[in-house]
Amino acid sequence: MDHQHIIETIKDRGYFIIENLMPEAGVQAARDILDPIFAEQRTGRNQFEGFKTQRIYSLPKYGPALWPFFMHEDLLKIIKPLLWDDCLVTAALAANVLPGEQPQAFHVDDGFYPLPRPRPAFSVGAIWAMDDFTADNGATELIPYSHKWGEGEKPEGVLELQDAFHRHEPGQGDGWHSPENAEIVKAEMPRGSVLIFLGNLWHRAGGNKTDGARLGLFPQYCASWARTQENFFLSIPKETVAEMPTVMQELLGYNIHPPFMGHAGGFHPQKTLPTA
Repeated sequence: MDHQHIIETIKDRGYFIIENLMPEAGVQAARDILDPIFAEQRTGRNQFEGFKTQRIYSLPKYGPALWPFFMHEDLLKIIKPLLWDDCLVTAALAANVLPGEQPQAFHVDDGFYPLPRPRPAFSVGAIWAMDDFTADNGATELIPYSHKWGEGEKPEGVLELQDAFHRHEPGQGDGWHSPENAEIVKAEMPRGSVLIFLGNLWHRAGGNKTDGARLGLFPQYCASWARTQENFFLSIPKETVAEMPTVMQELLGYNIHPPFMGHAGGFHPQKTLPTA
């Protein structure tokens, strides 16, 4: 695999798809854990989460079958150079888009870092296809090159993100049409593939017009000096973290970013983990 070519393509277009990266056995092992949870899971609380979308957060706590999706060697060889050569997992979720779901509001993943655009991305997202992603079942929609947009530039004529968070009932006429000033690419890819995209690229989940669900697994990464979206120190028990490989522990924040960012009382945070 030509990691450098992929990195340069991401820097240019904002995204790249690697097809069939996770073996089928790995995908199925993860689904064997997730499917029973989704069978009992509620749908989203607002338009952004999705009124017909189920979500599970803090995924690494659910077992070793999920860890390879976060610490895949090829994935990290691409993402770390895009994030000052080191990274943390900032969000760890799975989203199951059910039949009839509308498209999500267009957004960027690292917009909560309050620095004006244009600027480098402070996060990189990955979306693993746990089903085939198609145009009809809600494949992620991307606006190529939009990571280079300046301050105030955004897709025109679509639902505002803040409105999506505050809309607690499905509505009509919400601006689901394509933006008037941009091309949309649908990230169609077979099960086991992964989409990698910059955190300042405009994108959204597509609408599901089929009669089947579409499941994606979303590890998101940020620069190791940035605050993460999820607080894994609280959401994942230390006993579970202690069972993880060192690289997984480091991605969850049990690491030192040179020279001393992330220490625990002056000591390496891994020293706080319980031992057998």
